[in-house]
Amino acid sequence: MSRVSRPSPPARASGHEVSELRALAERVPELAEAVSLQVELVTAERRIRSRLATPWIDAPDADLKARLAAGRPLVRFEDLAFDWPECRLLFRQVTDILRRHDAVDAADVDRLHEIGRDPRLPDVARQWFLRAPGIPAAEHPAADAAAPEMLDDVLGWALKPVLTRAADVLQQRLSLADWGAATCPVCGGAPEFGYITAAAGRLLACGRCHARWPFDQMACPFCPNRDRTRLTTFATQDGWYRVAACQVCERYLKMLDGRHATRPLLMPVDTIATLPLDAAAMQKGFR
Repeated sequence: MSRVSRPSPPARASGHEVSELRALAERVPELAEAVSLQVELVTAERRIRSRLATPWIDAPDADLKARLAAGRPLVRFEDLAFDWPECRLLFRQVTDILRRHDAVDAADVDRLHEIGRDPRLPDVARQWFLRAPGIPAAEHPAADAAAPEMLDDVLGWALKPVLTRAADVLQQRLSLADWGAATCPVCGGAPEFGYITAAAGRLLACGRCHARWPFDQMACPFCPNRDRTRLTTFATQDGWYRVAACQVCERYLKMLDGRHATRPLLMPVDTIATLPLDAAAMQKGFR
C-alpha cells in the first residue's frame, strides 16, 4: 500500500485524559504515583502525535475488505509511515520517564538508550509488531531473550502515535462489525480493555493502536471457550467497571460498562482506574 500524508489534527483528547487522570488521583490517593507516571507518558506521546501527519492508506476499500475476510489485519508494518527521528525521540523520553518512576533499573536504561540510538531500531520494531497474536504464528520472529525487560513497553509507547493515527483513518473508512476475531482487525494486537455498550454488546479495544471492534459477549477473548458456565464476571460497587474472567485459560479482561458510566472509554485513564481490579482478579487466581 502506498501512502500520502494529510494535515494533522490536534492531539486527540489529551487534555481531557490528563484532567481525568488528575481527578482520579484526587479521588483515589493510593493511585497517585501510577497516575503521575501515566500523565507523563500520555503527555509525551500526544506531543509527538500532534507533530505527525495523518497517514492515508492509499488502497481500494475492496482490497482492505479482502484482507479482513481472509482473517488478516488491515495494516502490515511496511504500510506504516514511521517518522523514525520522532519515534527515537519518544523512545528515549519514555525510557527516561520509566526510570524517573523506578519502573526500570539503571542498567536497562543504558541498554534501552543503546537500542533507541541503534540504526537497527526499525528492525527491532518490526519484530515487535510481528509478534502480535493476530499475525500468523509462522510469521512471528523469535524473541530476543537478552532484550531489556521493558523493551516491549517502550516500543509500544514509541510507535503508538503512528499506530493510533492509522487506526483512526481505517475505522473511518471501513466497518469492523463482521471481524469476529478476538485480535485487533487493524494491527493484530491483543485486546487490552473492553467496553459494554448501552445495548449490552461488547467492544474490545486494542492495546497497541486503540482500535475498537465488536466481540461476542459470551466468549473468552483469549481462548476458544464459549461455555458461559465457565466464564466469571464481577463488578465494582458503582457498576462502572466489570471483569470478565475465563476459567479455562484463567485470563481476564477489564471493561467499562457504558450502561452505568457517564463518559466514554478513555484507555489511558481506565487502565489506571482499574488497577485495584487487577489485584482482585489475581487474588481469584486469574492472570
